[in-house]
Amino acid sequence: MKKVLLLVLALGAAALVWWWQARSGPGEEARPRPPIPVTAVTVEERPFSDRVSALGTLLAWESVDITASVSQIITDIRFEDGQRVAAGDVLALLKQDEEQAILRELQESLKDAAREVRRLENLARQNQVAQTELDRARTQAEITRHRIEQVRARIEDRTIVAPFAGVLGLREVSEGALVTPGQRLTTLDDISRMRLEFSLPATRLGFLAVGREVTGRTPAFDRVFEGVVSAIDSRIDPVARAVIARAVLENPDNLLRPGLLMEVELRGDARRALLVPEESLLSRASEHYVWRLQGEAAQRVPVTIGSRIPGWVEVTGGLEPGDRVVQDGVGRLSGEVAAVSVVEG
Repeated sequence: MKKVLLLVLALGAAALVWWWQARSGPGEEARPRPPIPVTAVTVEERPFSDRVSALGTLLAWESVDITASVSQIITDIRFEDGQRVAAGDVLALLKQDEEQAILRELQESLKDAAREVRRLENLARQNQVAQTELDRARTQAEITRHRIEQVRARIEDRTIVAPFAGVLGLREVSEGALVTPGQRLTTLDDISRMRLEFSLPATRLGFLAVGREVTGRTPAFDRVFEGVVSAIDSRIDPVARAVIARAVLENPDNLLRPGLLMEVELRGDARRALLVPEESLLSRASEHYVWRLQGEAAQRVPVTIGSRIPGWVEVTGGLEPGDRVVQDGVGRLSGEVAAVSVVEG
């Protein structure tokens, strides 16, 4: 039974081969593949500038936590949340009754010491008092002045003022609270302009330069903020192999806030370069190709590329100005040479 089944299968296979050969015919050639419709673009030199992207964080131009330097009770708070203040504005007072009383006492003592000095000076001019007694009076008056300065310094420690102009944060204490050294009462930020801190790979160190233009974007606002690189760190991070740089962004409308994440883009000097559309480039590992048109055919040619900008790639080798390359339809081409028909895009 098995032999009969195998014989039937062999005869069926032979009949199928005979039918296929008879259908094709010995002299009939395979049908040529129809041209693939594509669009083309002419390679030409265009204005170009290198661009490098990074992520950065905004910092206030000046930023400080408003704290107390001594332990004492708050007797008066003179600011509101988010208030704009000038340098030297009094923000809060700590209890200073004892210091104020000592200051008034010393001021009266100084007046008395000054009168005694003037009296002895008149007597000294008439040789009616020893010079040592006059010197002793002058020394006592000077000591009183120093004690007044000491008390005034203690009063200043209990008078909290804004060190620079800016915008206050949220109030974190209330009147009557006992504060300790280092305890934060609020924050103060100068946001008239901002510092934008970002990092780039160390391989891009040659691209960085003080004065280079940068732009910053954030999803919070539909606008571009412009600035310039102001400083570059003197050291490379040995772990991340990155360098930190800072740029200055103007903030005239006070829209930006410290801590905001920014998309940073640096632009190099303007130059002219051969550019091809991104969709024309075919990349495999570290090799790159484009399909260059030659009559009614497209030939795959290797190219070397440089920088990129959205939508375009710089070609540094493999093409010449005036060459036409396939733009749309690259994914349908295969082999080294393919028949194509150029259609209007």
